[in-house]
Amino acid sequence: ISFKHCAPPAPKMATKAVSVLAVFAWHVQAEPNARMCIKNTGGSCTVSDCYKWREATGGVGCDVGRCFCDDTSCSGIDGGCYTEDQKYIELGASNTSTETTWYTFTNARWPDVVLRTASLSTNANLYATGGIEDESRFSLVMPPLGQGGEPSFLMYSKKWPDAVVQIADTGEYGDAKYLPACTNIVDSVGSSRPIPNLMMSLVVAPQAAADGTPLVMLKAYWAQQYIYVSQGTTSLSSLPTWGEDPGAGGYWMVNPPLPANIVKALPKFNGMRCSTMCGEVSKDLSMTNINAAPRASLEGVVIAPILAVLAWMRA
Repeated sequence: ISFKHCAPPAPKMATKAVSVLAVFAWHVQAEPNARMCIKNTGGSCTVSDCYKWREATGGVGCDVGRCFCDDTSCSGIDGGCYTEDQKYIELGASNTSTETTWYTFTNARWPDVVLRTASLSTNANLYATGGIEDESRFSLVMPPLGQGGEPSFLMYSKKWPDAVVQIADTGEYGDAKYLPACTNIVDSVGSSRPIPNLMMSLVVAPQAAADGTPLVMLKAYWAQQYIYVSQGTTSLSSLPTWGEDPGAGGYWMVNPPLPANIVKALPKFNGMRCSTMCGEVSKDLSMTNINAAPRASLEGVVIAPILAVLAWMRA
């Protein structure tokens, strides 16, 4: 799997150099995923037609073995196709405003760090560092719920506008290995990624902040995996995932606060609670403090020694 997901779209290839697989990928690009309209439902039609239930209120068709919504509809959370009467909703955006609401995710155990993407297009990893920059701002887009279910979101990066936060399975031969990543909704050869792989679920954490603000857990839509900050995490190490409650390092405060009706609709964590090396929700974590206090970050843990070595090398 290539992780150059946050890079700009790949240039068009010369006709003579196009392989059979590339032809298939570019064929899909006729109706590619878009920020407010994911076309790839995640369904397969390699041995049979797309299931009729995918034609919720829109149309679906088979393209290179994959089920895509037609030009009048977009995929919902359930993988069905829905017309404009059930639109994608960007949280925080009103009917009269076109401005995007950018959310930050502050860690509950270490409230001086926030979730962020990498600064380079060749690096798809996610990190926890101090400072609020474009790399640490995200918009939340909710596709239509479809046939019941719970809200899930496309977490778009402000730094990389066509890329979302996801948890990818990078394992081989059935050996699962999960990696939080910043992933373009259309890959480098023009193939639209399926909606189940692009979404994240926000789960209400089993503990709130000291000021009563609900905390959330960042879970893969398709797998029981949560993004967290471990005790050994530094600003240079990519964030890991855990398949159960990861403790306070896996709880996040969303700023600005999520709409009350959205929080009410989010699922609550009901699994086995963390029992080892769980940490505690910081007593300093509050909406007031994260809006007012400067951020120190984890950078000092590793940056200071590096600077010292560089100074020695220049001497």
